[in-house]
Amino acid sequence: DERGLQFLSSPFSLEAVALLERVGVVAWKVASGEVSNLPMLERMAHSGLPIFLSSGMSSLAELDAAVQLVRAYHLPLTVFQCTTMYPCPPEKIGLNMLPMLRQRYECAVGLSDHSGTIYAGLAALSLGAAALEVHVTFSRETFGPDVPSSLTTVELRQLVDGVRFIE
Repeated sequence: DERGLQFLSSPFSLEAVALLERVGVVAWKVASGEVSNLPMLERMAHSGLPIFLSSGMSSLAELDAAVQLVRAYHLPLTVFQCTTMYPCPPEKIGLNMLPMLRQRYECAVGLSDHSGTIYAGLAALSLGAAALEVHVTFSRETFGPDVPSSLTTVELRQLVDGVRFIE
């Protein structure tokens, strides 16, 4: 709260949705593997909170169904272009998908980036991305599956500074 940050978490069950509602999330981040979980998405939509959908593991048909469900509730929606590769090489990031997603769904689009660099996020912003999602690590010396696809806290500061510069 002191830093103006908002807590988000991607639930993977109806029980997790209920817990996060009690915690007081301000929006729902739907992980790419859960886009086709329509009962869970319906429960999230029923809360009336904005929804961020990540496309990484979904077909367009699955994404279409999820967007249609969210639209039925008239909720703020952002669809993230996401490539589920950790780390994601530059040629697979899919920045070319941003205009297509914006046109197809007539909503805000964003990039869920796993490149481990600030460059994809800056490029996405210049292409009209309204939101960026990145993984962050305190150190590249730590162990974990997300470390190679994460930004350090210093790089996160550079990304934010770059975003503000471009804006």
